[in-house]
Amino acid sequence: MTQERERGVGTGLIIGGIGGTVLGTTIAALLAAKPARAAPIDEKLDYLIEVLTTLVPVLAEVAEGQAELITAMQQWLAAQGIPVAPPAEGVEVTVRTAWVTKDPEQIFSQAILSAGTFYSDKMVDFRNAKRILFKVESSLNQAVNIQIIGNVQDSKELATDINGVLPCPANGNISVGLAWDDWHPYVGVEITVAVAPTAGILTISATVQE
Repeated sequence: MTQERERGVGTGLIIGGIGGTVLGTTIAALLAAKPARAAPIDEKLDYLIEVLTTLVPVLAEVAEGQAELITAMQQWLAAQGIPVAPPAEGVEVTVRTAWVTKDPEQIFSQAILSAGTFYSDKMVDFRNAKRILFKVESSLNQAVNIQIIGNVQDSKELATDINGVLPCPANGNISVGLAWDDWHPYVGVEITVAVAPTAGILTISATVQE
């Protein structure tokens, strides 16, 4: 596909070059036929009519070639992942960008044996991502509460709650995703344990899609 786009760009360049050559040759010929300053008015009017009649189709051909060149360049740039300006009216450029899902990243794994509040070992970098999913897996023999938190910096300090608390039952599991409006540069998890478990492990992983 890259070779096809490169050939398209090359074709556009050839079209632009040929158009420029034809236009230059046409203008040179018209200038050579220009009447003298002292020529009669009728002769000058005939010359102007001839100029317009000759240039209009040539300029239309050059404009068409330039449009093809612009389209080919925009498609090539888009294929390289380079942002391009919105196409001109009548020119359609199709860009397909795949969403890439990273491997799940474990951000918490602990055999909790006391009541209290715990935090994920790290905040997930969500600055360049589109979506995120937290998977909570618990073999604890007590329920825990899960609260997603967000911050503008890579720290749980002064982080704010995102939406409400979600319960994860004993020996259960839940998944938590974020809506578009819930975006924060960094996100993590706050775990609240009301009753101390006596057995089991709580594991939380985050999967980011860019």
